[in-house]
Amino acid sequence: MLHQKLKLFFTFTLVATYADLGLAIDWPNWRGPNHDGISEESGWYKKWPSSGPNKLWKASVGTGFAAVSVSNGRVFTMGNRSNRDQVIALDEATGDELWRHTYSEQLTANLYDGGPNATPTVDGNYVYTLSKTGKAYCFKADSGEVVWIKDLKRLYNARVPKWGFASSPLIEGNQVIYNVGTRGVALHKNSGRLSWKTGSGTAGYASAVPYDHKGKDALVIFAADSAYGVDLSNGKQLWKKSFRTSADVNAADPVLYNDKIFLTSNSRDGELIELRDTSTRSKWKNRNMRMHFNAGVIVGDYLYGADGRIERGKTIRCINMKTGETEWTKTNMPCSSITASDNKLIILTRDGTLYIAEASPTRFKQLAKSKVISGTCWTVPVLANHSLYVRNSKGLLNKLEMSKMIITPQPLDVKVAGNDLEFSWPDKGNFILESSEFIGGESIWNEVGSGTAKEGDRLVVRVRPNKTGQQFFRLRSK
Repeated sequence: MLHQKLKLFFTFTLVATYADLGLAIDWPNWRGPNHDGISEESGWYKKWPSSGPNKLWKASVGTGFAAVSVSNGRVFTMGNRSNRDQVIALDEATGDELWRHTYSEQLTANLYDGGPNATPTVDGNYVYTLSKTGKAYCFKADSGEVVWIKDLKRLYNARVPKWGFASSPLIEGNQVIYNVGTRGVALHKNSGRLSWKTGSGTAGYASAVPYDHKGKDALVIFAADSAYGVDLSNGKQLWKKSFRTSADVNAADPVLYNDKIFLTSNSRDGELIELRDTSTRSKWKNRNMRMHFNAGVIVGDYLYGADGRIERGKTIRCINMKTGETEWTKTNMPCSSITASDNKLIILTRDGTLYIAEASPTRFKQLAKSKVISGTCWTVPVLANHSLYVRNSKGLLNKLEMSKMIITPQPLDVKVAGNDLEFSWPDKGNFILESSEFIGGESIWNEVGSGTAKEGDRLVVRVRPNKTGQQFFRLRSK
């Protein structure tokens, strides 16, 4: 009887899944989903051959220092050609260009190669960018169609820093925040309509960083000569910390640590501050970590970063965030940018040498090293979906394979057991059985069964099928 019901009312499909090779994650914005430079990917690092990691593709994206953002199968970045900025979307798998939008913007190569400083930010099906002179764009991610554009310099009389605006857009709720003006400006992300502004003072070069201020959503924003705590809802000042530096270069993002904030610049001592109601107090301050552009990463209680000026520094350092003391120093590393994942440091030196090292406070523990790109490399590498993206200032972008993403059909068996269906598969990897009433872009998959049992070398789940309609099943890697 059940066999007949199955023929009339029930259909199932066995769906191929990703092999259980670790967690792979998109990277939709500057410094990643958590705004800390750390990816939550796991299982991404496999030992390279002697020739270095495999290059999957390369692209030419124009002069500039924007990193990449990776979301929903697309790679977004910016560059400049012939005094025109270009926002580019590439196919993540092939590197083929999907769309490109250009607009007039001077290269302004002032003591460096010039071009865009900020990285695109992806939020759902929209991409947000900022030019050096304050042109803020919102694009449709799939087509490049312009949703809105706002000239922040002209609209809000904001003074442009010496090397142009450099902050990447920050999406928080329904707002997009830019480090433009005294302590930022916020627009409604869907329309570009003003949410709040804070004056026409000179901004710093760092991006806004979200944090919790005693239960209130807030931002840390670096101006040219100060760091501010800003109420996310209205832009009002929560606190101010004077932070004067040579040539007003506050470029490395503030770094959060245990409800405290680390501030640094290449020309001023690094300082860990704790917040009071409307003021700050210094916990420690020293010369051990003076970072110029790239903010470094905190893993556990330790900060790993590049100490010194971007064009001549040669030191990687690990410092204890509780005390400010140096744990180790690695020299002969031309001033580098650092990201991290799975307790490993990913370090790209100024001359294009890539290092993988353990994130360990005991000593610098190198796992791999390879020359992966030529030219000047100030832009931080990006890890997304088991691949690493590196670029140079002239616009060469390489996608490097860290480990393979393999789609493997699973040998899923099914048989009738009384009034139930019995699904089984080999006891390999970490999979769950899911069901949906239909397949398509809006399909909803839910875990099914009364629990997974091990029988011999197989895992078994028993499912009572729906009495009406069709039902689809798949195995999914946890």
